[in-house]
Amino acid sequence: MSSSLIARSPDLLQLRNEGFHLEIQGGYVLVHDVPYVTPDRNVERGTLAFRLDLVADVAVKPLEHTAYFIGKCPCDAQGHPLSAIINNSTSAVVNGITVHHYLSAKPRTADHLYRSYYEKVTKYVAQLEGHAQHITPGVNARTFPVIETDAAESVFVYEDTASTRAHIGVPTSRLKTQRIAIVGLGGTGAYVLDMVAKTPVATIHLWDGDVLQQHNAFRYPGAVSLETLRAAPPKVNYLATSYAAMRRHIVPHAEMITADNAHALRDFDYVFSCVDKAEARRSILNALEGSTATLVDVGMGVRLNAAQELLGQCRVTVVDSRRDPAAIATLPLAGEDDQNLYATNIQVADLNALNAFMAVEKWKKRSGFYASRSSGPMMVYSTSNSLMATSEEAPCHA
Repeated sequence: MSSSLIARSPDLLQLRNEGFHLEIQGGYVLVHDVPYVTPDRNVERGTLAFRLDLVADVAVKPLEHTAYFIGKCPCDAQGHPLSAIINNSTSAVVNGITVHHYLSAKPRTADHLYRSYYEKVTKYVAQLEGHAQHITPGVNARTFPVIETDAAESVFVYEDTASTRAHIGVPTSRLKTQRIAIVGLGGTGAYVLDMVAKTPVATIHLWDGDVLQQHNAFRYPGAVSLETLRAAPPKVNYLATSYAAMRRHIVPHAEMITADNAHALRDFDYVFSCVDKAEARRSILNALEGSTATLVDVGMGVRLNAAQELLGQCRVTVVDSRRDPAAIATLPLAGEDDQNLYATNIQVADLNALNAFMAVEKWKKRSGFYASRSSGPMMVYSTSNSLMATSEEAPCHA
């Protein structure tokens, strides 16, 4: 309730984005960690409490100018009580909240009311914080606390303050209901997970039957510990556990996708295929026929030239429910597995990350997150000329 009410109220959201430690309790907004001066001239932190005036669960213009303070008697830098704003210093319990001082700081407006909670909170904070800064320069109430979430309200363990600070809540919300599958958790698949995990999609399922090995660590985001490598967990279990630190609803499946189990992918909105075997790719493509799932398939080709320099290509192809033959034609579906240096686990983490970015960008464009002009079902990047080509603009060997 606290996080959702703050998110719906522009004034409160602005305060939180600026680093104030807010809590909603008993019909009040509490502002914690406000620095103030005590009677013995120490700088401590207390809490301001403001009654919340709501319309349809959104904070509106405050209908009173007063506030409560929880802490010792707030003073100036000399230790003298702030008698200009302290109306009463008798402890009381208000809506289940124990308060110690009743403050009154009228604004110079015709109705003696603040225009917004943002204005009211920042004015009261300044009254206390300013005296504290005479003793401890730089101390302030903008502490940027970690904001935990309720499992019933969010897929994240802690609040996604990045989206709110950037004011991109609307495009971000378009991803919320999506069910995502990632097949193949090698270097590219792991980077796809890294990006998708930081969006509010409803659920992420991971498929890969391999265990985590040493060469994988050099193509994965983050750093794999020596102890983890020695334990040799399934890749999907390692990744699900790692990302559980920040989000919920990541489901590992420690098995390869084959023709026998690929039908499980039909229930997803988007399936990221990060496999290097043509047989697995064919199984996924065939299983999704007739479903509403959209396939986002990635591929990479890396080779050495005569000068012992790497030549690389990254490809992403999108096949939606319309089953565009032009899109399907770009998929490597026939023949043996790629015979290139990438198949021998050469370390190309940068190309893994780039290939994953290309796939995630395609997904976000189709989901309405990014503005987009239609660019065809395929996109290819080549390291030799640093060009990004779409559809039939360039040949693809990935």
